[in-house]
Amino acid sequence: MGSCRQNLDGSDILIDSSKVIRKQTVTTATLEDAWKAWTTVEGVTSFFVPKANTEPVVGGRYELFLSLKAPKGFQGTEGCKILALEPQKHLAFEFIAPPQFPNVRRLGTRVDVTFGEVAKGGVVKLDLVHSGFLEGEEWDEFFEFSNWNWALVLGRFQYRFSVGPIDWKNPFIPHGISARPERKLRDHISS
Repeated sequence: MGSCRQNLDGSDILIDSSKVIRKQTVTTATLEDAWKAWTTVEGVTSFFVPKANTEPVVGGRYELFLSLKAPKGFQGTEGCKILALEPQKHLAFEFIAPPQFPNVRRLGTRVDVTFGEVAKGGVVKLDLVHSGFLEGEEWDEFFEFSNWNWALVLGRFQYRFSVGPIDWKNPFIPHGISARPERKLRDHISS
């Protein structure tokens, strides 16, 4: 069953509320270090993407750059912002699709990351929820891609604390993560 939100032109958009990605990981890190990994440029670039622009305040930037050779506006999540912030407990940010999903990219989704301490001073549980997926074939493909992507990101988050920061010239691929899901070619962009 879906729910509605409004498009910029005032028309209703049907959200597929059954499509929510939920991921969880436990890693050896302090709550403070895990928080910094998700909220500072140094932290984000140690496991998530090679370049970032973060401003850890509500309304601040949360821009992740993966395709550094692409034209500006197509390098990552340009223009995305932090939606909610409760230090060392909860981070929510806008997330847009990569350029290979041109229709989906026009609308944002939401990622919530919740932090919890499992053992004092060194074991953290992280819950990630990615929501706001709409209905349609391209949205289904973005959902599949995102499910794969978050498994990769959380695997790299664990690696960052067990081995060290990601070497972006030869990025770590966690065991069990398959190749990136293929994207169907389209000969048009719908309006």
